[in-house]
This record gives sequence, structure tokens and C-alpha cells, in this order.
Amino acid sequence: MRLPTLLLGGLCVALAWQAQAQTAPAKPAAPRPAATKPAATKPAATKPAAPAAEAAGTATLGGGGSSGNKTAPIMTRDELRTCLKQEEVVRARLEELKQRRAPLDTEKAEITAEQDAVRAARAPLEEAKAKAEALSGRLRDYGARVESWNARVAEFNAAGRTGAAAERKNSEFKREREQLDVERKTLDAERETVVAENQAAVNTYNARVGNLDARVQDWNQRNAQWNEASKALEIERQDWVDQCGNRRYREDDEKAIRAGR
Repeated sequence: MRLPTLLLGGLCVALAWQAQAQTAPAKPAAPRPAATKPAATKPAATKPAAPAAEAAGTATLGGGGSSGNKTAPIMTRDELRTCLKQEEVVRARLEELKQRRAPLDTEKAEITAEQDAVRAARAPLEEAKAKAEALSGRLRDYGARVESWNARVAEFNAAGRTGAAAERKNSEFKREREQLDVERKTLDAERETVVAENQAAVNTYNARVGNLDARVQDWNQRNAQWNEASKALEIERQDWVDQCGNRRYREDDEKAIRAGR
């Protein structure tokens, strides 16, 4: 009795999948570092007493007393009023920038922690990869046994043997084929399980990485906006220092302004 050969269809599917499962998902991008906060000194409201008799009754908004710019004329009341208003604006914007900075720094720390967690979350991927590699090895071994069985069956069929010895050999081949069939079903079931587990692990990891990437990009955009606002305010603050902070003014004018005159 001639025995049909065993086919290996399906093994190549597992091997092709195994190669796909080894492809690592994209790594999350790192957030840019926060810009250095403005080192600007805020315009001081306290005015020290004038040190010299000839400058008595004058002060500077920058806190230099009467030792301000001696070449620039003393500010008029209107100029002082404008400078005081500008000072309030600069102070308010400095405070607003400070309040905006804190949440950005907090979120940066959270993003860094999430990046560490994402790196640690690769463990299930590595485990799935190891299972796929182990299964691939068993599939190769199974394929080698099938090829050996086919070669021996082909040789037996070509010999055309008959008799009791041939029947016993025929029965041995049948039993071996039944064992191979059982093993094949087991390997097919395991392959489906490994493929499903691996795909779930990859999908979960990639979704987490995608969310982190989006968060990093959003943080970078908001941080860049804060940096630009900080630079613009520093220019404005320095202009105030040059135009107002170092200019002398009459303290009586300040009293009058604050009194609503």
C-alpha cells in the first residue's frame, strides 16, 4: 500500500509572522527642556532716600535713589505717570509668566516619568518575541521530521516491498503520521495563541507610545510659546529699565500721582 506524503503548508505562515513580531515600535520622542526663566529683576517700588543734598527729593523707579542717570533730565509728572503704568504692566506679565511656567514644569516631569514607564512596558513585547522564537524553533524541528518521514515513505513506496515485513513497516509509518498530525494540531493552536498575544501586546504598546508622542508635541509647542513670550517680555522689561528705571523723578510728583492728581 502506497502512503501519501505529509504537506508542510502553514509553517511558513508562522515563520513569516515571527519575523513581523520582531519589529520594534517607534520610540517616544523626548520633550525639549524648559527654557530658563527670566533672570530679570522686577522694577522695585521701594525708593531709598536721596544721599546728596543736591538730589534731595528725587529717586529712581529702579531703586537707585538719586544716583540714577545724571545726564538725562528729571522725568516730568506725565512721564513718571506713564512709567508707573508700564511698571504695573511688566509686573503683571512677569507674574502671569511665572504662573504659566509651573504647570509646564510639572507636566514635563510627568512626561519624563511616562517615558520611563513606556520603556519598562516593552517587557511584554520581549516576552511575546521569546514565545514566537521558541515556537518557530519547534516548527522547524517539526518540519524536519515531516521531511524525514516523507523521504522514508517515498523510499518505501519506490521499493515496492510486500509481505509481513512490509506490512509492519507500513503500520509504523501510519502510527508515526498520526503522531505528526496530533503534534501539528497542537502547534497550529499554539501559533494562533502566540500571534494573538503578540498582536495585542504590540497594539497596546504602540497606542501608549502614540499618546505620549502627541503629548510631547503639544508640550513642546506650548513651551516654545512660553519661551517666545519670555523673550518678548525681557525686551520690554529692559526697555523699561532704560527709559524709566534709571531716570530720576521728583518724589512729590509720585505722591501727587498716587493721590490721583
